[in-house]
Amino acid sequence: MGSGGYNYICFDCNPLLAAIRESRTRYRFSDFAPRGRREFGAYWEAFGEAGIADALCATSYGPGGAIASLHLGVGDPDIAPEEARAIQMAGLVLTERLLDFAGFSDEDGVRLTDRERDSLALVAEGKTDWEISVILGVSQATARFHVNNARRKLGAVTRAQAVARMAARRLI
Repeated sequence: MGSGGYNYICFDCNPLLAAIRESRTRYRFSDFAPRGRREFGAYWEAFGEAGIADALCATSYGPGGAIASLHLGVGDPDIAPEEARAIQMAGLVLTERLLDFAGFSDEDGVRLTDRERDSLALVAEGKTDWEISVILGVSQATARFHVNNARRKLGAVTRAQAVARMAARRLI
């Protein structure tokens, strides 16, 4: 208590609050507290004592301002981007379930069309709007429309959260 590390951990000056303000669903600690920057020295020192070189984060946003966040500290910050994405997507599914368990689910009445469900399933596979348009035989704008409409219906902030929300509800 009273150390620089304590201040970060207890949200007195935690740089990760910027991720929440930006409604980020997937990020790393180093995205908001770059290593080597003087103002974050105590932050990284505190994590270094625990052998944490960075962390992969997944945050879900529910109704009424509810937030569930998972931070997985890693000893090696050089995780391949596809591995980091897979870990963070699994984390989003977990945070979505945590929101459900805590009673913050807003799934009642959500009805996705087959195209919306198919489009989000393709997003889950890492497909771009252009790739989705080719697969479904529609324009890129129409593919984007289906993805965004599904995201909006699910009350998700990002496409990644929409995929996680669908997975948590066993819709894909």
